[in-house]
Amino acid sequence: MTLNTFHAAGVASKNVTLGVPRLKEIINIAKTIKTPSVKVILDQAYKKDEKAALEIGNTIEHTTLAHVVTNSAIYYDPDPRETIIEADKELIEFYNATLLTDNEPQKVSPWLIRFELDVHKLTGRELTMAKIDKML
Repeated sequence: MTLNTFHAAGVASKNVTLGVPRLKEIINIAKTIKTPSVKVILDQAYKKDEKAALEIGNTIEHTTLAHVVTNSAIYYDPDPRETIIEADKELIEFYNATLLTDNEPQKVSPWLIRFELDVHKLTGRELTMAKIDKML
């Protein structure tokens, strides 16, 4: 095995564990791999279709909320139906306008967790709010 792993001039690639460290991971059956990667060979029909290749990659890649969240915060809002958080006022007004009324009023917690999602990461993984909601 050639251990030429420390210098690859002019090569733009992913940082991948190679050489002796990778061999140790394989032999010792490491539970946590430092740089996990998968090489997928596509059928002839998909080899030149970038959109199809991305779709296949997104299907097999495990994505968590942490992959697409850029910021998260927890707020105390004494009356969530009439929020004191400026950034959420428009959203709450829309929610209240479209809320279907039930016979019993819903109890709403004053604690609010707010996630800000990275639009570029969402579109790169072909995720929408509807898909995220479906997974929860």
